[in-house]
Amino acid sequence: MSKQRVSRFGQGLLAVALATGMLEAQELGFSKDLKIRTAWAPEAKDNLRQSSLGFGLNFAYTTSAGTYAAELGYYYKTGDTFIEPVAGTPPLGLDPVDLPNSGDSRRNQLDGLALRLSFARKMNADWSWQAGVMLGGTRFKHEYFGDVRGQDWIESNPTSWRDTYSGTPVEGGIKASPYAGLSWKLNGHSSLEVNLMLLNYTALSYQHKPGTGQYALDTDPESDPSVGRIAPHNAFPSDGLVKSNRLVPHLEFGYVFHF
Repeated sequence: MSKQRVSRFGQGLLAVALATGMLEAQELGFSKDLKIRTAWAPEAKDNLRQSSLGFGLNFAYTTSAGTYAAELGYYYKTGDTFIEPVAGTPPLGLDPVDLPNSGDSRRNQLDGLALRLSFARKMNADWSWQAGVMLGGTRFKHEYFGDVRGQDWIESNPTSWRDTYSGTPVEGGIKASPYAGLSWKLNGHSSLEVNLMLLNYTALSYQHKPGTGQYALDTDPESDPSVGRIAPHNAFPSDGLVKSNRLVPHLEFGYVFHF
């Protein structure tokens, strides 16, 4: 090979190296993305749906070591209405629970603003890995409405009773949900992500003890023809909320739009 050809070959390599360096330099620094996600859990825990949705605006800074990012968004996981079985027995001397005419309807939901902090590093031109943590987005809302009564409530029976209760307690707090996964670059403006996330939240469940309220004898025939014992709405000091900490795995898929 002649010296002239060697020189041209060297100049070509230098041009490629300079172009690659300029491209890498252009990718360094600040960037922003819009991320839209959907996730799926293998189990419908706490009567929440297995699927969930989320979106966020991501602000990133890329260095030679990798990309550091902070994303502010919203996470939502709804649940369907379900019937909670009436459990427990009333105090001694009162009629047993009238199960066919008693009911307790409930619904749970998980949502809230979420902050994601992450680190990502390229494996090649199209693939990279990322790991991070989602803070928040796990406000648990528990809705319940119950109407539980004793047998023979509609008859003149002073040992019969009736409970009505409802509420919408919420458990918030900033829970940390870790995740890790891979990202695939589709083109210069978009990519796909897949993550395994451990969703961290506190579930609520209202526990009612039948027949334990402060009762009065209902003797007003104009308001109610029954003569059973009826408690004021939500007047049940023995009732309470059970809190359960959860860590539920979710497979998460996301579309990322770079702008």
